[in-house]
Amino acid sequence: MIQDFDNDTIYNKVKPNLLQSYWTAFVKSASLYDVDLSYIEDVTFVSQDLGGSTAGIANGSCEDYVLILVDETVFRNLTTGEQIFLMYHELGHDVFNASHDGGGLMSPNVRSLEYKLFQTEVEDFFTGKDYIEWTDEECEFIRDLTDN
Repeated sequence: MIQDFDNDTIYNKVKPNLLQSYWTAFVKSASLYDVDLSYIEDVTFVSQDLGGSTAGIANGSCEDYVLILVDETVFRNLTTGEQIFLMYHELGHDVFNASHDGGGLMSPNVRSLEYKLFQTEVEDFFTGKDYIEWTDEECEFIRDLTDN
C-alpha cells in the first residue's frame, strides 16, 4: 500500500468539521521527533469570516496561547493535504513562534504537497532543521497587530 494522507495513522484522523483534530495530529507528529507538547493547554480554534481567500490565521504568535482563526468556507474547499499543511503552518507560528524565513512547512503560501514531501517538511520542522523563530522585535510588532 502506498502511504498517503488518507491511510496515514495520524492524518486520517483529522476532520475539517472538528478543527481540534488538527491539534491532536500536530501533537502526535511532534512526538515522533521527541517534541513534547503536552504542556500546552490553551489551544483554541475560532471559526470566522476572514475575508477573501484567507483560510487561516495564527493569532497567538508570540503569546502564551494558541489561537487559530479559520474561515471554514474557504478551508473546506482546500484539499486534505492543503488543510493539513495550513493547520501545521499556523500551529507552527503559534506554538514555536516560527517565522516564514525558514521555508519548508513555514513557507507563506498554502500549497498542496505530495505526501512524502510533506513528511520531509514536518521532520525538518520538528527536528529544527527548517524553522527560524520570530525575533523579539518581530514579536513586539506581531503582538501590537493581534492585540488590537
